[in-house]
Amino acid sequence: MRITKGVYLVGSGQIRLSNPFDCHVYLVDCGGDLLLIDAGVGLEPELIIANIREEGFDERKVTHLLLTHCHADHAGGCAEIKKRTGCDVVCTEAEGELLEKGTDEEMGLDVAKRSSIYPESYRFTHCKPDRIVDDGEAVRVGEYDIRVIVVPGHSWEPACYLLEMDGYKVLFSSDVVFYGGTIGIGNWPGSSLEEYRRNMRKLSNLSIDALLPGHYLWTLRDGQKSIDKAVENLKLAWVPPAWRHAHQHH
Repeated sequence: MRITKGVYLVGSGQIRLSNPFDCHVYLVDCGGDLLLIDAGVGLEPELIIANIREEGFDERKVTHLLLTHCHADHAGGCAEIKKRTGCDVVCTEAEGELLEKGTDEEMGLDVAKRSSIYPESYRFTHCKPDRIVDDGEAVRVGEYDIRVIVVPGHSWEPACYLLEMDGYKVLFSSDVVFYGGTIGIGNWPGSSLEEYRRNMRKLSNLSIDALLPGHYLWTLRDGQKSIDKAVENLKLAWVPPAWRHAHQHH
């Protein structure tokens, strides 16, 4: 599903583009080389591959998988997608350690199962990252440099990825911030309101056009407004409005 020039949605549980437990999985055409943002939950990865092909691409041209964080709906598919495409899995250090060998408790998967976000039978498939990136680093894919912006608060060390195409700025914001300015604060290890307050301003003053989050709606214009709303909410007295996982998986 084409979202904007060069950017496609190739996985999403919410709109049943792929397995019901998948986050939004984005594909970017970087001029020959392809880039994936996140990998889904790891159940029915062949649906994501089929969607890549349906857009007219060869999955073996996927050179990089930029992982935002290690929660299962985003990272459970890393091993399988890497196997099927030959891509490098890229993430931050803290998320990479969990991806490689984190326990269900450390990853918040036990809490998520208790909350009916995943079935009890679900097992996370670990995967060794190929490259560790830091805040402010750039990842070169094809003709683009994708900037890494680390914004702790939703999980230990989640990364947003900033892509600029001919002056048009796309932020893959994952579960850090959603359309409308809600945030991804939750009751699991690594999620912290204090960290959100400390880090969210990193996304200020970026003049984002398209805000492409890990779930729910996205916007192709004025994405910065949603970010600014979240930044403002974090200055107020109450816990800011947070995105809630709809209980659609029973």
